[in-house]
Amino acid sequence: MTFFESLTLPSWMPPGWAFPAAWFTLWALQAVAVSILVSSDNAGRSLALGLLAVHFVGAVAWQTVIFAPGRLDFGAWWLFGVLVLVIAATGAAWRVSPLAAALIAPTIVWMSVATTLGFSIARLNPGA
Repeated sequence: MTFFESLTLPSWMPPGWAFPAAWFTLWALQAVAVSILVSSDNAGRSLALGLLAVHFVGAVAWQTVIFAPGRLDFGAWWLFGVLVLVIAATGAAWRVSPLAAALIAPTIVWMSVATTLGFSIARLNPGA
């Protein structure tokens, strides 16, 4: 049994298949947004692209943070940081292209769910 499988999980947790499906869809939408931002000559595109890149690295790196004993609280706060980054990236993208921002925006919803889930798992498994 893995560390994650040993945890008490909230009853409202999405099924395991939902996570790769959601991330694949969100990354695809963000890839289209990136292509729109790259093709823009707006001065704000560098900020939007930079925030998206940092968000991507933070989201991917989160997996190494959460799947170890004693890191649930840290992992939940990490998710919160990634949520803040995607909100900032969406705002920066909006100034360049509302369409690009609309393509990024669903990630805010998913990250809100993931962040809430992270804090719920930490609360249900104190000290884990």
